[in-house]
Amino acid sequence: MFYCFLKYNNFLLIDTAYTVSQISNRMKHLILASIIFTMIYSSLTAQEKASNDLFKGLSQPFSYQEMIVPFGLEVSFHKTSHLLFKSPIRYVDLGSNNIIAGKAKQAENVLRIKANKEYFDTETSLTVICADGSFYAFNVKYVDEPEKLNIDMNEVVLKDAQVQPNKQTVFFEELGNESPRWVDLVMRTIYNNNDTHIRHIGAKKARIQFRLKGLYVEKGLLYFHTELKNRSKTPFEIDFISFKIIDKKLLKQTAIQEVPLSPVRVFHSMDKVDKKSKERTIFCLGKITLPNDKLLEVSVFEKNGGRHQTFLLESKDWDKARTIENLQLRWK
Repeated sequence: MFYCFLKYNNFLLIDTAYTVSQISNRMKHLILASIIFTMIYSSLTAQEKASNDLFKGLSQPFSYQEMIVPFGLEVSFHKTSHLLFKSPIRYVDLGSNNIIAGKAKQAENVLRIKANKEYFDTETSLTVICADGSFYAFNVKYVDEPEKLNIDMNEVVLKDAQVQPNKQTVFFEELGNESPRWVDLVMRTIYNNNDTHIRHIGAKKARIQFRLKGLYVEKGLLYFHTELKNRSKTPFEIDFISFKIIDKKLLKQTAIQEVPLSPVRVFHSMDKVDKKSKERTIFCLGKITLPNDKLLEVSVFEKNGGRHQTFLLESKDWDKARTIENLQLRWK
Protein backbone atom coordinates (compact mmCIF):
# COMPACT_ATOMS: atom_id res chain seq x y z
CA MET A 1 0.00 0.00 0.00
CA PHE A 2 1.09 3.54 -0.76
CA TYR A 3 -0.07 6.86 0.49
CA CYS A 4 -0.48 9.29 -2.39
CA PHE A 5 0.03 13.06 -2.04
CA LEU A 6 -0.70 14.82 -5.31
CA LYS A 7 -0.70 18.57 -5.90
CA TYR A 8 -2.80 19.83 -8.81
CA ASN A 9 -3.33 23.53 -9.62
CA ASN A 10 -2.36 24.57 -6.08
CA PHE A 11 -4.70 22.05 -4.49
CA LEU A 12 -3.30 19.19 -2.34
CA LEU A 13 -4.95 15.93 -3.21
CA ILE A 14 -4.56 13.20 -0.56
CA ASP A 15 -5.56 9.66 -1.16
CA THR A 16 -4.65 6.39 0.50
CA ALA A 17 -4.38 2.67 -0.06
CA TYR A 18 -3.46 2.73 -3.76
CA THR A 19 -1.61 -0.01 -5.56
CA VAL A 20 1.08 0.88 -8.10
CA SER A 21 -1.29 0.12 -10.96
CA GLN A 22 -4.03 2.27 -9.44
CA ILE A 23 -1.59 5.12 -8.92
CA SER A 24 -0.57 4.92 -12.59
CA ASN A 25 -4.20 5.06 -13.77
CA ARG A 26 -4.91 7.90 -11.40
CA MET A 27 -1.97 9.88 -12.76
CA LYS A 28 -3.18 9.40 -16.32
CA HIS A 29 -6.62 10.75 -15.41
CA LEU A 30 -5.12 13.77 -13.67
CA ILE A 31 -2.83 14.56 -16.63
CA LEU A 32 -5.75 14.26 -19.05
CA ALA A 33 -7.88 16.54 -16.84
CA SER A 34 -5.01 19.04 -16.71
CA ILE A 35 -4.75 19.13 -20.51
CA ILE A 36 -8.50 19.64 -20.95
CA PHE A 37 -8.54 22.39 -18.33
CA THR A 38 -5.64 24.17 -20.04
CA MET A 39 -7.38 24.04 -23.42
CA ILE A 40 -10.64 25.42 -22.00
CA TYR A 41 -8.80 28.18 -20.16
CA SER A 42 -6.83 29.17 -23.29
CA SER A 43 -10.02 29.28 -25.36
CA LEU A 44 -11.80 31.49 -22.83
CA THR A 45 -8.79 33.80 -22.62
CA ALA A 46 -8.64 34.12 -26.42
CA GLN A 47 -12.35 34.89 -26.61
CA GLU A 48 -12.00 37.52 -23.91
CA LYS A 49 -9.06 39.09 -25.73
CA ALA A 50 -10.96 39.10 -29.03
CA SER A 51 -13.99 40.69 -27.39
CA ASN A 52 -11.77 43.47 -26.09
CA ASP A 53 -10.99 44.40 -29.72
CA LEU A 54 -14.65 45.21 -30.40
CA PHE A 55 -16.72 48.15 -29.33
CA LYS A 56 -18.72 48.02 -26.11
CA GLY A 57 -22.14 46.49 -26.50
CA LEU A 58 -23.38 44.35 -29.40
CA SER A 59 -20.92 44.38 -32.30
CA GLN A 60 -19.19 42.04 -34.69
CA PRO A 61 -16.04 42.24 -36.84
CA PHE A 62 -16.13 42.86 -40.59
CA SER A 63 -15.04 40.12 -42.92
CA TYR A 64 -12.31 40.68 -45.49
CA GLN A 65 -14.86 40.62 -48.32
CA GLU A 66 -16.62 43.63 -46.79
CA MET A 67 -13.45 45.69 -46.58
CA ILE A 68 -12.39 48.32 -49.11
CA VAL A 69 -8.72 47.41 -49.37
CA PRO A 70 -6.57 50.58 -49.58
CA PHE A 71 -3.88 51.19 -52.16
CA GLY A 72 -0.39 51.90 -50.86
CA LEU A 73 0.84 55.40 -51.74
CA GLU A 74 4.27 56.93 -51.14
CA VAL A 75 4.73 60.70 -50.80
CA SER A 76 7.71 62.99 -50.40
CA PHE A 77 8.28 66.50 -49.03
CA HIS A 78 10.45 67.47 -52.00
CA LYS A 79 8.35 66.01 -54.84
CA THR A 80 4.65 66.17 -55.79
CA SER A 81 2.71 63.03 -56.66
CA HIS A 82 -0.27 63.07 -59.03
CA LEU A 83 -3.26 60.72 -59.14
CA LEU A 84 -5.24 60.63 -62.39
CA PHE A 85 -8.88 59.51 -62.06
CA LYS A 86 -11.42 58.66 -64.75
CA SER A 87 -13.98 61.29 -63.72
CA PRO A 88 -13.98 64.63 -61.86
CA ILE A 89 -13.12 64.55 -58.16
CA ARG A 90 -16.01 65.36 -55.82
CA TYR A 91 -14.56 64.72 -52.35
CA VAL A 92 -11.13 64.39 -50.73
CA ASP A 93 -10.36 63.51 -47.08
CA LEU A 94 -6.87 63.58 -45.53
CA GLY A 95 -6.20 61.38 -42.51
CA SER A 96 -3.84 63.89 -40.88
CA ASN A 97 -2.02 67.16 -41.49
CA ASN A 98 1.12 65.22 -42.39
CA ILE A 99 -0.02 65.38 -46.03
CA ILE A 100 -1.56 68.08 -48.25
CA ALA A 101 -3.62 67.58 -51.42
CA GLY A 102 -5.64 69.56 -53.93
CA LYS A 103 -7.13 69.33 -57.40
CA ALA A 104 -4.90 70.49 -60.22
CA LYS A 105 -5.97 73.77 -61.82
CA GLN A 106 -8.27 73.28 -64.83
CA ALA A 107 -8.06 69.51 -64.37
CA GLU A 108 -10.98 68.25 -62.30
CA ASN A 109 -9.83 64.63 -62.38
CA VAL A 110 -6.21 65.12 -61.25
CA LEU A 111 -5.23 65.19 -57.56
CA ARG A 112 -1.88 66.59 -56.39
CA ILE A 113 -0.49 65.25 -53.12
CA LYS A 114 2.75 65.63 -51.14
CA ALA A 115 4.08 65.47 -47.59
CA ASN A 116 3.44 68.51 -45.39
CA LYS A 117 6.54 67.77 -43.32
CA GLU A 118 9.64 65.66 -43.72
CA TYR A 119 10.08 62.14 -42.37
CA PHE A 120 6.73 61.64 -40.67
CA ASP A 121 6.83 58.08 -39.33
CA THR A 122 3.15 57.24 -38.91
CA GLU A 123 1.05 56.08 -41.85
CA THR A 124 -2.00 58.18 -42.66
CA SER A 125 -5.01 57.79 -44.93
CA LEU A 126 -6.41 59.41 -48.07
CA THR A 127 -9.96 58.99 -49.39
CA VAL A 128 -11.24 60.16 -52.79
CA ILE A 129 -14.77 60.08 -54.23
CA CYS A 130 -15.31 60.85 -57.93
CA ALA A 131 -18.34 62.08 -59.86
CA ASP A 132 -18.94 58.63 -61.38
CA GLY A 133 -19.57 57.26 -57.86
CA SER A 134 -16.19 55.54 -57.55
CA PHE A 135 -14.61 55.34 -54.08
CA TYR A 136 -10.84 55.09 -53.58
CA ALA A 137 -8.93 54.48 -50.32
CA PHE A 138 -5.19 54.87 -49.76
CA ASN A 139 -2.66 54.21 -46.99
CA VAL A 140 0.00 56.91 -47.26
CA LYS A 141 3.57 56.76 -45.96
CA TYR A 142 6.63 58.98 -46.29
CA VAL A 143 9.67 58.16 -48.43
CA ASP A 144 12.41 60.45 -49.72
CA GLU A 145 12.20 59.08 -53.26
CA PRO A 146 8.77 57.67 -54.20
CA GLU A 147 8.99 54.81 -56.65
CA LYS A 148 5.85 55.97 -58.48
CA LEU A 149 5.11 59.69 -58.68
CA ASN A 150 2.28 59.82 -61.26
CA ILE A 151 -0.39 57.11 -61.19
CA ASP A 152 -3.32 56.49 -63.55
CA MET A 153 -5.95 55.11 -61.17
CA ASN A 154 -8.20 54.01 -64.03
CA GLU A 155 -5.51 51.66 -65.29
CA VAL A 156 -4.87 50.37 -61.76
CA VAL A 157 -8.53 49.50 -61.23
CA LEU A 158 -9.00 47.95 -64.66
CA LYS A 159 -6.21 45.43 -64.03
CA ASP A 160 -8.86 43.32 -62.32
CA ALA A 161 -12.01 43.71 -64.39
CA GLN A 162 -14.14 41.36 -62.32
CA VAL A 163 -13.13 42.32 -58.78
CA GLN A 164 -12.69 46.02 -58.07
CA PRO A 165 -12.58 46.32 -54.24
CA ASN A 166 -11.57 49.97 -54.33
CA LYS A 167 -14.28 51.12 -56.71
CA GLN A 168 -17.52 51.10 -54.74
CA THR A 169 -20.64 52.95 -55.85
CA VAL A 170 -21.39 56.24 -54.06
CA PHE A 171 -24.82 57.84 -54.52
CA PHE A 172 -25.27 61.60 -54.97
CA GLU A 173 -28.30 63.61 -53.96
CA GLU A 174 -28.88 65.16 -57.38
CA LEU A 175 -29.26 61.71 -58.96
CA GLY A 176 -31.79 60.44 -56.44
CA ASN A 177 -31.54 56.67 -56.09
CA GLU A 178 -29.62 56.16 -59.32
CA SER A 179 -26.01 55.03 -59.37
CA PRO A 180 -23.72 57.55 -61.12
CA ARG A 181 -22.19 54.72 -63.11
CA TRP A 182 -25.67 53.63 -64.23
CA VAL A 183 -26.48 57.18 -65.40
CA ASP A 184 -23.17 57.31 -67.26
CA LEU A 185 -23.95 53.97 -68.90
CA VAL A 186 -27.39 55.20 -70.02
CA MET A 187 -25.95 58.39 -71.55
CA ARG A 188 -23.12 56.48 -73.24
CA THR A 189 -25.59 53.98 -74.73
CA ILE A 190 -27.88 56.75 -76.04
CA TYR A 191 -24.89 58.44 -77.63
CA ASN A 192 -23.52 55.26 -79.22
CA ASN A 193 -26.91 54.12 -80.53
CA ASN A 194 -27.50 57.54 -82.11
CA ASP A 195 -31.20 56.89 -82.69
CA THR A 196 -33.58 59.59 -83.85
CA HIS A 197 -37.19 59.30 -82.72
CA ILE A 198 -37.99 63.03 -82.45
CA ARG A 199 -37.85 65.05 -85.68
CA HIS A 200 -40.09 68.06 -85.16
CA ILE A 201 -38.28 69.88 -82.33
CA GLY A 202 -35.40 72.16 -83.24
CA ALA A 203 -34.25 75.54 -84.54
CA LYS A 204 -32.31 76.62 -87.63
CA LYS A 205 -30.92 79.95 -88.77
CA ALA A 206 -27.72 81.38 -90.23
CA ARG A 207 -26.79 77.87 -91.45
CA ILE A 208 -26.74 76.59 -87.84
CA GLN A 209 -29.19 73.89 -86.70
CA PHE A 210 -29.86 72.87 -83.10
CA ARG A 211 -32.32 70.03 -82.62
CA LEU A 212 -33.58 67.35 -80.25
CA LYS A 213 -33.01 63.82 -81.58
CA GLY A 214 -34.37 61.87 -78.61
CA LEU A 215 -35.91 62.11 -75.14
CA TYR A 216 -35.65 59.35 -72.53
CA VAL A 217 -36.95 58.97 -68.99
CA GLU A 218 -36.24 56.72 -66.03
CA LYS A 219 -36.96 57.14 -62.30
CA GLY A 220 -37.51 60.86 -62.58
CA LEU A 221 -34.40 61.56 -64.65
CA LEU A 222 -34.73 62.97 -68.18
CA TYR A 223 -32.12 62.38 -70.89
CA PHE A 224 -31.97 64.84 -73.81
CA HIS A 225 -30.14 63.75 -76.98
CA THR A 226 -29.22 66.94 -78.86
CA GLU A 227 -27.37 67.68 -82.09
CA LEU A 228 -25.72 70.91 -83.20
CA LYS A 229 -24.98 71.09 -86.93
CA ASN A 230 -22.83 73.79 -88.53
CA ARG A 231 -23.33 74.19 -92.29
CA SER A 232 -21.47 77.49 -92.42
CA LYS A 233 -17.83 78.15 -93.36
CA THR A 234 -16.89 79.44 -89.90
CA PRO A 235 -16.64 77.49 -86.63
CA PHE A 236 -19.41 77.83 -84.06
CA GLU A 237 -17.86 78.40 -80.63
CA ILE A 238 -20.25 77.60 -77.79
CA ASP A 239 -20.53 80.06 -74.93
CA PHE A 240 -23.10 78.05 -72.91
CA ILE A 241 -26.25 75.93 -73.22
CA SER A 242 -29.24 76.72 -70.99
CA PHE A 243 -32.39 74.92 -69.88
CA LYS A 244 -35.23 76.89 -68.31
CA ILE A 245 -38.98 76.71 -67.74
CA ILE A 246 -40.90 79.72 -69.01
CA ASP A 247 -44.52 80.83 -69.02
CA LYS A 248 -46.32 80.54 -72.36
CA LYS A 249 -48.17 83.85 -71.92
CA LEU A 250 -45.00 85.76 -71.04
CA LEU A 251 -42.88 84.16 -73.73
CA LYS A 252 -42.19 87.43 -75.56
CA GLN A 253 -42.87 89.89 -72.75
CA THR A 254 -40.70 89.27 -69.71
CA ALA A 255 -38.20 86.89 -68.16
CA ILE A 256 -39.52 87.24 -64.61
CA GLN A 257 -41.23 83.85 -64.71
CA GLU A 258 -38.15 81.97 -65.89
CA VAL A 259 -36.98 78.98 -63.83
CA PRO A 260 -33.39 78.01 -64.78
CA LEU A 261 -32.46 74.32 -64.70
CA SER A 262 -29.01 72.81 -64.47
CA PRO A 263 -28.13 69.41 -65.97
CA VAL A 264 -26.94 66.95 -63.32
CA ARG A 265 -24.77 65.11 -65.85
CA VAL A 266 -23.46 65.84 -69.36
CA PHE A 267 -21.99 63.29 -71.76
CA HIS A 268 -19.72 64.38 -74.62
CA SER A 269 -19.65 68.05 -73.70
CA MET A 270 -18.33 70.33 -76.44
CA ASP A 271 -17.10 73.90 -76.76
CA LYS A 272 -16.94 74.20 -80.55
CA VAL A 273 -18.46 72.80 -83.73
CA ASP A 274 -16.13 73.10 -86.68
CA LYS A 275 -17.30 74.33 -90.06
CA LYS A 276 -19.26 71.87 -92.15
CA SER A 277 -19.57 69.43 -89.23
CA LYS A 278 -21.89 68.39 -86.40
CA GLU A 279 -21.63 67.29 -82.78
CA ARG A 280 -23.98 65.52 -80.37
CA THR A 281 -24.39 65.79 -76.59
CA ILE A 282 -26.47 63.95 -73.99
CA PHE A 283 -27.86 66.03 -71.11
CA CYS A 284 -29.35 64.48 -67.96
CA LEU A 285 -31.77 66.60 -65.93
CA GLY A 286 -33.54 65.88 -62.68
CA LYS A 287 -37.27 65.59 -62.25
CA ILE A 288 -39.16 68.26 -64.23
CA THR A 289 -42.83 69.09 -63.87
CA LEU A 290 -44.14 70.90 -66.93
CA PRO A 291 -47.78 72.10 -66.68
CA ASN A 292 -49.80 72.93 -69.79
CA ASP A 293 -49.16 76.66 -69.39
CA LYS A 294 -45.38 76.22 -69.26
CA LEU A 295 -42.66 75.53 -71.81
CA LEU A 296 -39.15 74.13 -71.54
CA GLU A 297 -36.74 76.39 -73.41
CA VAL A 298 -33.39 74.94 -74.53
CA SER A 299 -30.86 77.40 -75.97
CA VAL A 300 -27.29 77.37 -77.24
CA PHE A 301 -25.39 80.68 -77.30
CA GLU A 302 -22.47 81.47 -79.56
CA LYS A 303 -19.37 82.99 -77.99
CA ASN A 304 -18.68 86.46 -79.42
CA GLY A 305 -21.40 85.92 -82.01
CA GLY A 306 -25.11 86.20 -82.60
CA ARG A 307 -26.07 82.85 -84.13
CA HIS A 308 -27.93 81.72 -81.00
CA GLN A 309 -30.39 78.84 -81.35
CA THR A 310 -33.47 78.03 -79.22
CA PHE A 311 -36.12 75.31 -79.34
CA LEU A 312 -39.14 74.74 -77.09
CA LEU A 313 -40.82 71.67 -75.60
CA GLU A 314 -44.43 71.46 -74.43
CA SER A 315 -45.92 69.12 -71.87
CA LYS A 316 -47.35 66.95 -74.65
CA ASP A 317 -43.82 66.29 -75.91
CA TRP A 318 -43.18 64.34 -72.69
CA ASP A 319 -45.42 61.62 -74.17
CA LYS A 320 -42.76 60.98 -76.80
CA ALA A 321 -40.13 60.14 -74.20
CA ARG A 322 -38.88 56.57 -74.37
CA THR A 323 -38.05 54.42 -71.36
CA ILE A 324 -34.61 53.05 -70.67
CA GLU A 325 -35.93 49.49 -70.93
CA ASN A 326 -36.00 49.96 -74.70
CA LEU A 327 -32.22 50.45 -74.76
CA GLN A 328 -29.75 47.58 -74.84
CA LEU A 329 -27.44 48.54 -72.02
CA ARG A 330 -24.12 46.76 -71.71
CA TRP A 331 -21.58 47.14 -68.94
CA LYS A 332 -18.03 47.42 -70.18
